[in-house]
Amino acid sequence: MSVMYNDFLILTNCTGRKRAGGQAITLSPTSLRGPLLSIAESWRRATTLAPRTRTAEQTYVGRSFAEARKISAHLGAQLFILSAGLGIVAANELVPHYDLTVVNGSNSVRPLLSNLGLETSDWWAALLTAFGKERSLRSLVETHPNSLVLVALPSSYLEMVAADLEELSDLELKRVRIFSSAKGRTVVSNRVRSVVLPYDDRLEGSEFPGTRNDFAQRALRHFTETLGAQRLSLLGAESAVLTALAVMNSRQIPIRARKTDAEIMKLLTSKWGKFDGSSTRLLRYLRDDELVACEQSRFRNLWLAVGQQLANGK
Repeated sequence: MSVMYNDFLILTNCTGRKRAGGQAITLSPTSLRGPLLSIAESWRRATTLAPRTRTAEQTYVGRSFAEARKISAHLGAQLFILSAGLGIVAANELVPHYDLTVVNGSNSVRPLLSNLGLETSDWWAALLTAFGKERSLRSLVETHPNSLVLVALPSSYLEMVAADLEELSDLELKRVRIFSSAKGRTVVSNRVRSVVLPYDDRLEGSEFPGTRNDFAQRALRHFTETLGAQRLSLLGAESAVLTALAVMNSRQIPIRARKTDAEIMKLLTSKWGKFDGSSTRLLRYLRDDELVACEQSRFRNLWLAVGQQLANGK
């Protein structure tokens, strides 16, 4: 069941966390007028005029991106990033400092799309019209005809490019392996779903436990490092994954309480000194010790606010 793929390509999603590089470009209120294509074109012009001092690999931070880098190094594979603001970019490409996402939170494109009665897939189509089809997922697969393309995306990003994936020919699709959550499997067509590997919450019982945000990348790391299944046929790879998951137990997720922003900030303030302001340790304290429900992007905004308050002596 082995196949002869000697070249591999990793596609991961961009992250909300980025290394600071001056004032970030955002969708300004004046650019939000008119049809979506005009808004996307206005965004393209803004990013084109912005300075580019860091590569994509130097810009994005967070565990999901760190895992993708590890897999890329392990396989000697080229690394690409699917960006909601730039299309698909290579890891070594210089990129502007920007803030735009398709997940809920600050500087999300979702409110704009909701007001227009559109979906994130419409934003992706408009973005490709503005930036060029060479930024598409289909173009990435087409221009690497000898590579197995390993795609690790959360459901929000997979939903955004579902139509792009659908444009792949049957032969091109056979060279794709997709890693996402159980929800991610539901946002693509049956045809594309045939190349989504059957990972589920039992992955938390492996040597790669983590959060929802980095599930796709952890699944890919398990697939490549533990199973070495990137050299197997699709059927062989699916069988290897199911066999591995069969001996794992799903992690029991504790019931966490919901609290207001003010209540969470009070908790963070009380333990700021104990954890030296570490965002990672404070998030673990909040979730594991206080059993408080707090999505990562929301936590980061509150953590930044507390840090600012403490710096100002409030």
